[in-house]
Amino acid sequence: MITENTKTEKDFSKLPIVGRQPRDEKEEKFLKEICEFEFLNLEDTGLSITFPYGSTNNQQNFQLFHGARYKVPRHLARHVETRATPKYEWRPDGTGQMKGQRVGDKPRFQMRQVYE
Repeated sequence: MITENTKTEKDFSKLPIVGRQPRDEKEEKFLKEICEFEFLNLEDTGLSITFPYGSTNNQQNFQLFHGARYKVPRHLARHVETRATPKYEWRPDGTGQMKGQRVGDKPRFQMRQVYE
């Protein structure tokens, strides 16, 4: 369930694409397509998340519940999936000292597209 049950395709069409911008019109059309996704909270299984999405002038709040299905644009699903926690390891830096080095990311959320 999205916080406001009145969100429609018209509301989603007003939302800007946040993050990496599409390279061409074909990619933009693909990202703005509304599909059905199942939300999974990998960080805190079973809990919901609430987050704002959009630009300063055009922002909407969303609440997603673990295991629920939503019809949202692909760019919103991409935004949720790109939220990750960086992973660091201690490694020698060549001078005998140990230094924290980023070795990857741990995904926090997953949006699985549902095909029926």
